Amino acid sequence: MPHTILDLSANRHGVVDRRSFLRTMAAGAGVATLGWRDMLMVQAAELRKHGKSMILLWMDGGPSQFDTFNPKIGSKNQGPASAIDTNVPGMQFADFWPETAKIADRLAVIRSMRTSEAEHDRAIMLVRTGYPPNPAVRFPTFGSLVARDRDDVEYDFPAFVRIGKPRIKTRDVDAGIIGVKYSSFNVDQAGELPPNVRPVVAEPVLRRRLSLAEKLDAEFAASGAAKEVAEKRSVYDRTSRFVMSPRLSTFDLERESPEMRDAYGRTDFGQGCLLARRLVEQGVSFVEVISTGSRNDAGWDTHNNGFRDQPYLCAESDPALATLILDLEQRGMLANTLVVWMGEFGRTPKIKADGGRDHYSKGWPVVMAGGGVRGGQIIGATDFDGIDVTERPIAIQDLFCSFCKVLDIDAHQEYFTADGRPIKLVSGGEVVHELFA
Repeated sequence: MPHTILDLSANRHGVVDRRSFLRTMAAGAGVATLGWRDMLMVQAAELRKHGKSMILLWMDGGPSQFDTFNPKIGSKNQGPASAIDTNVPGMQFADFWPETAKIADRLAVIRSMRTSEAEHDRAIMLVRTGYPPNPAVRFPTFGSLVARDRDDVEYDFPAFVRIGKPRIKTRDVDAGIIGVKYSSFNVDQAGELPPNVRPVVAEPVLRRRLSLAEKLDAEFAASGAAKEVAEKRSVYDRTSRFVMSPRLSTFDLERESPEMRDAYGRTDFGQGCLLARRLVEQGVSFVEVISTGSRNDAGWDTHNNGFRDQPYLCAESDPALATLILDLEQRGMLANTLVVWMGEFGRTPKIKADGGRDHYSKGWPVVMAGGGVRGGQIIGATDFDGIDVTERPIAIQDLFCSFCKVLDIDAHQEYFTADGRPIKLVSGGEVVHELFA
């Protein structure tokens, strides 16, 4: 970890104020050889490590609550998965989660999510944006809202990074009406940068080309396209800082020890979780890691052969989740990093003939750790057969309000559509106070 060499006042985005900078410059000649931009980068990098971040572990397709964190032993609906004790007395998980069971004292497990959509496209839209589908408004995904809140012109990395690919691209949710500026930077496979990231020419040549593009943009703006040019320039400026950043080695997992890589699991999801830790360590505010499994293209959408596929899906997710939380904790980062494990809904209590289960939006699970969340607790409950919520139903808006509390974001602030319509980050809902009690 780099050492802090300057003592500058900064806001939570890592932006240093001019007065603090001048005061520090006057106080010590030892840093006089550093340029203004160099000092900003050093200080911002250090400050961002103390800012709040979120890692979303997205189980694409909807994981079965019976095979994960709400087993119903003795119920006709349970299926073949058994239950194991965790390191918290009275708390049990499905037996596919032995590593996660060892760290249950760091986890808050919600068993009572109740939402209104049980079809993938609509449920993903609801769960990722906090709003039900609306053909008139493209609501932004939560990661883009975080990127908007953390917008910092001096930061050379994306605020929002997505690792892995959704199973079905048409179901994806992007930055929507707040604009491409806040879209995710996508890494299809952990350890491999997209081929167009590293410059194909020397940095001086690239800078000359960018300067020429800026002149052409200025001419276009003068012809009446100022708004369009401003948005494009914002994206280009951010992108150029990123591709010329000396910290691109963050994406190189070969810099991690083989033992650490093994602990996360040598799967796409496991290595994605390791990369997520590396990115948060560099100050990235929101990282999403997508789990689709490696056996087939169904991911967690186990309509068919669920009894066969669920153990494999869990076996890939279990060591990655547990190791990520322990790794963050051991590095002193867990208190400022919220880790969330979830999908778009759960699976039906009713079991199909081949062991599959259909979509179900009553009583599905979310697991949270870090960011000030109190571990070692279960929130909410479903009945003996897992058919409906019996205690503390929680809506997606409540969950979003809780995310915002951790990230120091006003959940009810507004952004605006192109025609000036105000939209709240979260419409209604309240913080799940048990998470922090």
